Amino acid sequence: MPENKKRMAENARGDGAEATAAALRGIPVSPGVVIGPVFLFGDILGEVEARRIQPSEVEAEIARLDDAVKLVKKELTSDIERISSELGDSEAGIFLVHAMILEDAKFLDTMRSGIRTDLLNAESVVAAEMKRMSSVLMASDDSYLRDRSYDITDIGKRMIERMLGVWAHCPLTHPMIVVANELRASDTVSMDRGRVLGFVTEHGGREAHAAILSRALGVPAVVGVPSITGLVRSGELLIVDGNTGEVFVNPSPEMLDRYSTKQEEEAVAWAALSPFVEKSTSMSDGVRVKLMANISSVEEARDAAAVNVDGIGLFRTEMLFMAAGLGVSENEQYEVYRSVAEIMGKKPVTIRTLDIGGDKFVGPENPLQEHNPHLGYRSIRVLLDNPELFIRQMRAILRAGLHGNVRILWPMISCVDELRAAKICLEDAKRTLTEGGVEYQEDVPIGAMIEIPSAVMVADRLAAESDFLSIGTNDLVQYTLAVDRGNVKVDHLYRPHDPAVLAMIQRTVESGLVADVPVSVCGEMAGTASYIPLLLGLGVRELSATPNRVLLARRSICETDSREARGLAERVISAATVAEAGEILGISSPRG
Repeated sequence: MPENKKRMAENARGDGAEATAAALRGIPVSPGVVIGPVFLFGDILGEVEARRIQPSEVEAEIARLDDAVKLVKKELTSDIERISSELGDSEAGIFLVHAMILEDAKFLDTMRSGIRTDLLNAESVVAAEMKRMSSVLMASDDSYLRDRSYDITDIGKRMIERMLGVWAHCPLTHPMIVVANELRASDTVSMDRGRVLGFVTEHGGREAHAAILSRALGVPAVVGVPSITGLVRSGELLIVDGNTGEVFVNPSPEMLDRYSTKQEEEAVAWAALSPFVEKSTSMSDGVRVKLMANISSVEEARDAAAVNVDGIGLFRTEMLFMAAGLGVSENEQYEVYRSVAEIMGKKPVTIRTLDIGGDKFVGPENPLQEHNPHLGYRSIRVLLDNPELFIRQMRAILRAGLHGNVRILWPMISCVDELRAAKICLEDAKRTLTEGGVEYQEDVPIGAMIEIPSAVMVADRLAAESDFLSIGTNDLVQYTLAVDRGNVKVDHLYRPHDPAVLAMIQRTVESGLVADVPVSVCGEMAGTASYIPLLLGLGVRELSATPNRVLLARRSICETDSREARGLAERVISAATVAEAGEILGISSPRG
């Protein structure tokens, strides 16, 4: 083991005292291995003291509350701009949720009423209300609502800090692993991200802010580690394995040596990907495959271009709306779409129209008002009910088509009727542009997302009326298996290689072949090495992955023989159980 690692181990244990590493386990949310000292981040929400006030003090306390709200709103605007420029609109979107919370009059009136009725200081009323709301959300079976509990406490903590004149920050003096009960969006804004080695939190799921930020920064992270904040001290040495979800406190010299080797192996593995930047995306026997990118912003389009993708397979436009609200203008949209089209040149740019509802919302819409948002009012259903919004977006896309090779993708199509209704709206968009003398791309290709079983069952008819189909495997797996992958009680059942899911993909691909319509896969399966040969064997010839997974995907494609892939797919698709399919693919059992 390197000498500096030995010194780190001795310093962490203090005075050379022998210590045994405590092995903890959580949810792996960002891959990689990191070794470093702990920075233990505190929680002001649990430190607020309740203080009785006199009736004469009520209005002054309410004024303190209102002043804090105004200040936090102003800070949120600055945070949105900063994170958007540094990491992209997707990561900035979390602060828009916070801004919307502070615009809720009922939310604020409840706390004002608490000050008047209970005669308590403002910060204690805020703390009590935030804890109440958070506990209600945390008790939900819906992973999206559970993760929103962190937004509630984040806003409460910021308000309390401003009322107390405290500006919480994360003063990393050198590279450290941040450990916290939970991490708020605002906690991470002021971090020196060059000194963040990784994250470990006691609470949170796969879509909690710590998880989102860690993936954006490319640092390892594990969330949901029970009692982690009570088991570590700042400065102690930690090993975080973002691949397995394991965390080791005060590791032994032998364990440090083992994980140092793992780090070196990972570094070598990433360096080995560099030749694949310029390499043609073809299977080992010469069969060409289109490898495209999933993006949410202009910045990610540039990242995609840097790894030589064949185009944009999925542009998630909801992130643009999260940054500007549902009232984002046609021209504002046009400028963004045009920028992406220009970056890609002649390569296709597939722009998905607004996909809201379920686990995404923008503007004043409140997902808490819907009992089951994933099966409710979302995606194409919202767009068809709001033709002005729908047509405005498609006008912007059509105009941007003059600057590149643009395609329109409609989300959550469940039947031919919806596809035809969307086409009518598209024709209305074209007509209004023509009447206004505005130039646009007249022959824009249109496609339907295949995300739910009903779409698969009529995929042949959808293909006959589309220019392309795009399989969104994340939702397709969820809806086929009736499994919320964010729900820790059932996420072990979220298995993309389930024979039922593979039959859905196979049927869709075959429908595309019959209609001579290309079928792409844009979900997580498309960027996962263990699934890529299987997808290729099923006949998929277009894959779309996040920019940071493109090189891994390209290597997997280049190492795959088309005939062997077909044989693999035949064996897997014939498996009677998911365990048998997993064994063929070399994927461990769901609880393994």
